[in-house]
Amino acid sequence: MKLFFSCFFALSMVICFGQNVKLKNKFLKNYKGSIPAYEVNYNNKLVKIEPSEITVQLKRDSLYIFVEKSSWEGIYSVSKTSKKVFQISGKMQGTGIPEVLELNARDKTIIRKGLFPQPDAELKLNKLN
Repeated sequence: MKLFFSCFFALSMVICFGQNVKLKNKFLKNYKGSIPAYEVNYNNKLVKIEPSEITVQLKRDSLYIFVEKSSWEGIYSVSKTSKKVFQISGKMQGTGIPEVLELNARDKTIIRKGLFPQPDAELKLNKLN
């Protein structure tokens, strides 16, 4: 009987907390920021990469990322990590690299997790949406 209740409790926890979350319309906007400068070791030489402008556009069913003159689009899923923080995982077309974004609902900012050696980028809600 204890095993039954333990399994039931574990299953209900997975169902409650394992589901994807939908973002409210007020978060489906454009966010702008910049990727800070960083250095890459290329052929045993440090190459400096200049800062880049980045824009993230969240739509109901798709995600668009614009870095300087390049752009990617894909789909995303959302999970809630705390009361006001959402983790957005994007699968971009044409790349095998997942995009990880962290949306802070309180101050309406997104942290784009950079892949090593690229640093994280902070993006703020674009008021001109």
